[in-house]
Amino acid sequence: MARRTSGTKRKATRGQKGNGHSAESRAQHRTQMARPSDASRLPPARTAAPAEARRPVKGRLIIIGGHEDRENDRLILRQVTDRANRGRVVVCTVASDVPGELWETYERAFRELGCSDVVHLDIERRADLLLDPPVHLIEGADAFFFTGGGQLKITTRFAGTRLCAAVEEFYRQGGTVAGTSAGAAVMAETMIVSGPSRETHKIGEALQMAPGLGFIRDVIVDQHFAERGRIGRLLGAVAQNPRFLGLGIDEDTAVVVEQEQRFTVIGAGAAYVADAEDVTYTNVAEEESSRALSLFNVRLHVLSQGDRYDLRTRQPSHHFAKKVDEALSESNHRRTGSSQSEASAGA
Repeated sequence: MARRTSGTKRKATRGQKGNGHSAESRAQHRTQMARPSDASRLPPARTAAPAEARRPVKGRLIIIGGHEDRENDRLILRQVTDRANRGRVVVCTVASDVPGELWETYERAFRELGCSDVVHLDIERRADLLLDPPVHLIEGADAFFFTGGGQLKITTRFAGTRLCAAVEEFYRQGGTVAGTSAGAAVMAETMIVSGPSRETHKIGEALQMAPGLGFIRDVIVDQHFAERGRIGRLLGAVAQNPRFLGLGIDEDTAVVVEQEQRFTVIGAGAAYVADAEDVTYTNVAEEESSRALSLFNVRLHVLSQGDRYDLRTRQPSHHFAKKVDEALSESNHRRTGSSQSEASAGA
């Protein structure tokens, strides 16, 4: 009887050891089958995050991966001016160590693109915003633009002030907020501040993250993406919190987010979406710090110009890049014609 009992225990033990692997396999199979194909109109069953209870957003974000063309075609900056209807664009250089130089570059670009009212917001000290916040700049604005630099300069000087609240309200009521490089990273609730690039992510690597401005929920943005080999650190970020989408954006590329529901890709490069919601296993909390990251069942989408992504259903869809070019060319033609008419009227 003792030997039979021992054998029974051995069988039970083997079954228990196998349960973890079979559970992961079943979970992976279930999530893959539950996700509809791109052609399906039925959204997948998603667990709503607490953040999704926020009030609706009417505006748009233009999140730029950095080093956008400012001299030639300027496709992405044209998107900003088109959304602003050639009205007032506020250029915020708080992130930069050379604010004057960046201001001159963007002022010239926006004016050449047809904006007659381009204003500079330079913040050297948080105390200046607390003492005398220039809220009047936002009251007449049509677009607000964050330049590149250091994202912590934006959050430490700007976040939590009356002016920041005014910009968020402007966005929620239908305004356009754009940001490039560091100005892109701060759009999210949680932003990547620093971390190793160009290599496989190690569990213990110093991936520094901090609160952003929170203009877009449940998304972590990484910029200069392909150029600096940042896929490893983006996967490391979503492994730590699979609820977040990882959004990597190449240089001279942007995503235009409408009403916090969907985005369209424009520009020369690609946008990468890392969806870890259905991840069945990661070793991020189980192995020693020097071990390479494991991440099972993560979904990766690569989108180029014209492609769209639905943030509610987490589904991409294809649209031809040429149609975006045609729409932008038509907009540029209308703007040029309007400028010529105004000049003729003035003469």
